[in-house]
Amino acid sequence: MLIPDNIDKFESHGERLLYIKFKNDKSATKFYVLHSVFTNYHFKNITGELDFLVLAPGHGIFAIEVKHGGVRRKGGTWFYENRHGKVTATKKSPFDQVSGTMNSIRAFLLSKLADKKENYRFSKILFGTGVAFTSMNEFVDFGQEAHSWQILTRQSMKLPVYNYIDTLSKGLHNQHKRKSWYDVNLSIPTDKDCKKIIQILRGDFDIDYSEINKIIDSDYLIEEHTKEQFHLLDILNYNDRCLIQGPAGTGKTIMAIEAARRKILAGKKVALLCFNRGLGLKLKKSLEYLFENKMERSFSGTFHTFMSDNTKLASPVSGDDKTDFYKETLPFEFLLQNEYIPEEEKYDLLILDESQDLITPFYIEVFNSMLKGGLKDGSWVLFGDFSNQAIYLNNPIESINLLNEISTFTNFPPLKINCRNTKKIASHNTLLTGVDKPDFTGKSIDGDSIVDVFPSKNKQVECVEDVMKELLKEGVPIEKVTLLSPKRIENTFIKDSLFVNELISNGLTFSTIHSFKGLENTIIIILGFEEITSEESKRLLYVGISRARQKLYLILNEELKHDYQKIIDKNIIKLSE
Repeated sequence: MLIPDNIDKFESHGERLLYIKFKNDKSATKFYVLHSVFTNYHFKNITGELDFLVLAPGHGIFAIEVKHGGVRRKGGTWFYENRHGKVTATKKSPFDQVSGTMNSIRAFLLSKLADKKENYRFSKILFGTGVAFTSMNEFVDFGQEAHSWQILTRQSMKLPVYNYIDTLSKGLHNQHKRKSWYDVNLSIPTDKDCKKIIQILRGDFDIDYSEINKIIDSDYLIEEHTKEQFHLLDILNYNDRCLIQGPAGTGKTIMAIEAARRKILAGKKVALLCFNRGLGLKLKKSLEYLFENKMERSFSGTFHTFMSDNTKLASPVSGDDKTDFYKETLPFEFLLQNEYIPEEEKYDLLILDESQDLITPFYIEVFNSMLKGGLKDGSWVLFGDFSNQAIYLNNPIESINLLNEISTFTNFPPLKINCRNTKKIASHNTLLTGVDKPDFTGKSIDGDSIVDVFPSKNKQVECVEDVMKELLKEGVPIEKVTLLSPKRIENTFIKDSLFVNELISNGLTFSTIHSFKGLENTIIIILGFEEITSEESKRLLYVGISRARQKLYLILNEELKHDYQKIIDKNIIKLSE
């Protein structure tokens, strides 16, 4: 049991990794894991904080300090380097730090137990410490400062986290078992003891037991790379040109951002580009901190923004003119203005996310002009779904043929593990669009059932309003919900709802499916389809459904119910393949 169990922001990436390990380890479900335990009752300092306090019935109580990033010790001073390159130094070792805070919390607990018998019982429970070095690949001997069994490394994190707690328990009990005060029975906490400790400590931190935790699981799970994805990122170091394909939800965008981050930190000039505006904003935001740290030579965002910033050309107002402008006028002007750009000013690496929307003859010429060595001899990585998500360009096979004509590249086997959607959402996508059933890991969430309703045309607004009212009643933050439609809002029945429009002005998002490509949200409500049988509708449904992480609503005209059931009956066999 994690307390709290809905954290989406962490002080360090290492804490995030360990939190995920505790959350997903089924063998550790009987542990009570408190994250970020703060105390005002520290022996030596004004305050103190534990990264994790693990109450393990049958094992012991363990305080765990997490250190992520670069760590070194020189002349008795410890140096820590974070992901931004900032180095901090301290004379206090992490083992001393966690021990001091743990003993302070233990003393606080005992001070709250007025009953002598109860105080005696809890004074016999063993409290131990450990330090997780989540960036350290191999074990380092820390000498007299720590026992080997106290240390968790990147290698040992490949095992269930239960193994680490069990190792801490055995090490702690072996350390004390020969001491006169040690009692093998009293030293081990029961489940009742652990619950009592939680009750005492609860005032020191905020525990969220709200209903929302049953609806929205922690969003950080989406960012957990599978072993397959980590493997591919490592392989990028040995292949100059790569095409990485995969269906929606397999983590392509996360991988693209991570690949860019690694190369930028290595001093490379990187262009991370996409087609969609919403996704472009996400890419830009994800790497902004690097640009703030004097790495502004690189670029992340939409391809069109990249060209517009370079040429200083403004987009026309009308829709038809815009299409021609972005397809031909803007790239042509970019080529004219950058015809004689020196090779040393070009980009070292080009990364395209949702690349199936960007491989056109005109765009290819721009890529050739901006990349050292061009597409033929330069370094590039293309992430895309060339089978299902090409809703801007309708012939993805032609795009791959274009690439084959230009250069040789490594075309990796497609990503298969879905790390975004619940099993029920991904399975429903197969039922409704006919796409192949994705693979899941043992950690994948089964999730809530899909809610599909078929109101008459004059009841659709009321239906959406009812769904929103129910979600708000359950305490779902409004920004966790997105309404998706194949049409703009002014062309849907939503435009007539004062209630929904007020919610939109307060943080609820409405988007066309086209504009939401590459993005996601906890809860997705799909509406506005006039038909669901054409290839175009299937592509849009595929993209729309795959945006939902935890909960999916389909609100469709009652006239579509027959087609809906017919499609599901046809595709249901795919779930057994």
